[in-house]
Amino acid sequence: MTLFEFVLAFSSVISALALGHLLAGAVHILRRRHLVRFSLTHALWMYATLAMTMGNWAADWSLRALTEWPAWTVLWLITSKIAQYALCVFVTPEFRAEDEKIDLVAFYDREGRNVLWAMIAFCFIAFLFNIAFSGFYGSWLRDSVITIVAFAFTVLALIIRARWAQTVTAAAIAALSTYFLIATSTLGTG
Repeated sequence: MTLFEFVLAFSSVISALALGHLLAGAVHILRRRHLVRFSLTHALWMYATLAMTMGNWAADWSLRALTEWPAWTVLWLITSKIAQYALCVFVTPEFRAEDEKIDLVAFYDREGRNVLWAMIAFCFIAFLFNIAFSGFYGSWLRDSVITIVAFAFTVLALIIRARWAQTVTAAAIAALSTYFLIATSTLGTG
């Protein structure tokens, strides 16, 4: 096993836990759909987080070009995965067996700021990750455009609490995440 394979396996475990948490929540919502009060904003955030997590996992393949893995690179990669895991946890409602109704509108109204702050933290870590792994004068700006736009939309949603701003932000993040997922999953296939 190469060092890259070892590091990728370790970070993939955290990504898999994040996806597992998110998917378990989505399946619980789908199973109880007749008791769910739907929220488009929340659904967009759940989808965006799913696409983002899968896209970041696929993007890790590009790290295979690294010939050395100093401790700080491993720690920074793991830190980014932990931040992404936290985002998945914040966007996924907790469920109790005795829950009769799942009100996703109320969940987002109550927990939406936590989701937004987790996204801000993740964007900040992703931006630093891009600088660290791309080099400040290398391709960091190209690699960070999506992160910068996502950060700007998230700040907008923190400042403007109106429901339209929350939904526009969630839709923008979902679109960016979809683009990122498609772009990273097609790397090396041409």
